[in-house]
Amino acid sequence: MPKTITTSQLNKMAKMIRDWPEKEAFNWNNICIASKSILGYVPTRQALSGKLMLKNAYLIKKKQRRDAIAKVEGIPRPKSMLDAMDKIARLQQENDALRAELGKMAEVAQRFIYNASIAGLSQQRLMEPLPKARRD
Repeated sequence: MPKTITTSQLNKMAKMIRDWPEKEAFNWNNICIASKSILGYVPTRQALSGKLMLKNAYLIKKKQRRDAIAKVEGIPRPKSMLDAMDKIARLQQENDALRAELGKMAEVAQRFIYNASIAGLSQQRLMEPLPKARRD
């Protein structure tokens, strides 16, 4: 007769479920087999699914995996590997250009702040919201 599953073993198995690899099939049978390293024996699905902590960890992980699949399904796939490589290269160029532009904007902002501080404006005064437009 198998031993009772302790709280520390339950915590380790719940962590194992939360950290389950994406490439590996996620089902109770594989969880039971993987639990052997923690328990020393292969428990039944009923024994594990009866534990509320493990059942909740399983349901949450299953939902996360379903949500990740649904999120990816909405993205159109390129027709070929060459198309995908072209898209990646184009996006990297766009990303580099945006980073350079952001750097220039940060430099301008720093110059504005420095010049404003020389003119006697405090940072608090600089960060005040714009006045509301009067529409009479």
